[in-house]
Amino acid sequence: MRIRTSAADDIVFWGLILLTAWAPFPLGSNRPWAMAFLALLSGLLLLCLATGHLIAQKESPPLHRGLRLPLVLAAIPVVWALVQWSTWTPESWHHPIWQQAAAVLGSPLQGRISVNPDATMSTLMNLLGYLAVFWTAMTTTRDPARARLALQIFALIGAGYALYGLAIFFSGTETILFFDKWDYFGSVTSTFVNRNSYATYAGLGLLCAVGLLIEDIRQRLPRQSLPMRRLPALALDIVSRKFVFLVVILLLACALMLTGSRAGIGSTLIALVVLLGISLLRGRRRGRDGLIAAAPLVLVLLATFWLASGPMLDRIDENSPAADRLPAYRLTLHAIQNTPLLGTGYGTFQEVFAAHRDLTVASPSSWKKAHNTYLENMLELGVPAAMALNLAIALIAWRAFRAMPDRRRSRIYLTIGVSATVLVGLHSLVDFSLQIPAISAAYAFIMGVTAAQTFRQASYSPEESNGYS
Repeated sequence: MRIRTSAADDIVFWGLILLTAWAPFPLGSNRPWAMAFLALLSGLLLLCLATGHLIAQKESPPLHRGLRLPLVLAAIPVVWALVQWSTWTPESWHHPIWQQAAAVLGSPLQGRISVNPDATMSTLMNLLGYLAVFWTAMTTTRDPARARLALQIFALIGAGYALYGLAIFFSGTETILFFDKWDYFGSVTSTFVNRNSYATYAGLGLLCAVGLLIEDIRQRLPRQSLPMRRLPALALDIVSRKFVFLVVILLLACALMLTGSRAGIGSTLIALVVLLGISLLRGRRRGRDGLIAAAPLVLVLLATFWLASGPMLDRIDENSPAADRLPAYRLTLHAIQNTPLLGTGYGTFQEVFAAHRDLTVASPSSWKKAHNTYLENMLELGVPAAMALNLAIALIAWRAFRAMPDRRRSRIYLTIGVSATVLVGLHSLVDFSLQIPAISAAYAFIMGVTAAQTFRQASYSPEESNGYS
């Protein structure tokens, strides 16, 4: 059963697709002007969606009860960041740096919780942009066919950036767009500066491509188990029909491996195991048939991982990512203990860490990120607000997982969302990929599609009206 969409939904959906395609292009949108532009576009799409519904006098579906708690939790860091930025908070809450600056300047200053109000507002702008992407994607992909189209296009966009990255890599030019590389030589980074960040982006695209292909395979399996002799013919038929998607998977997997990012590759592989496990092993006989029919896909992945594993194998003997950063984690924890409830201001890690850094942290000379998103959020927002933000994301993924038994045709979208959360959640333990706007926007896009299918109202799809419908 298709869900009818309004003209406004259609226009905004394609605008969202263009935004998703654009976001990785300007160095992952990780420059001030690109961040602002991405947030502006996200807000405009949300405004267009609301305006279109108002003009058409279309009543939006009631907010599903399962979404209320995640949205309330997500609102907590938004409101708290505004409090950190404001000057009307009690003086006892203000960071000591304001008193010290006033003493040096010899004139009074308005104190704040945030040590860098501009950075706090800039980071809050990014967060609001991601929330706008999530809400827009959730609103415009309630139709399962539209959800499938959205993830198909995202996988194709990812393959396009992978093709560009591979072309640059094999040409030996060591460039990013119009610039000469200044770091991560000999690694595929596509339009991103950091190989670890690009590994996360490629991993998200790979999860979408593999998940959709697995679902195609499952749909072609008959209800009753096939004889073994007929399964190879089914596998060949799938190869002929889905050759383009196999190429997409090949490009993404090859680009991922050639990043040489140990944490990015490892997180993606674990997420793939979760994806394949949920998708293929839902019944003993159909699981066996699915695994055999998916043999071409598995062979493509294994061959790609083996052939393109050189950069990663070259780094196996190096220290683990976490070991390199343990001194920084220790100092960050110490800084959190100084102000565990109030935080130091959203987006202020660089300034605060510079004041706590000692000789145990060898390099780089300037630490802009904690290389652990959870610790960085706790330092900046304070522990309660940071936990609320993380819990909001985890709840959506958990409820998607819980809703899987009650979703037949749309179960794959929930599976992709859960596996994507595993990927970014694991990688965030040792890196900062979610702090790159293009990656957070991509993840918000995927989770918006997931939420649309998780919390779809019963009136939209009678055949899936149990549980979370």
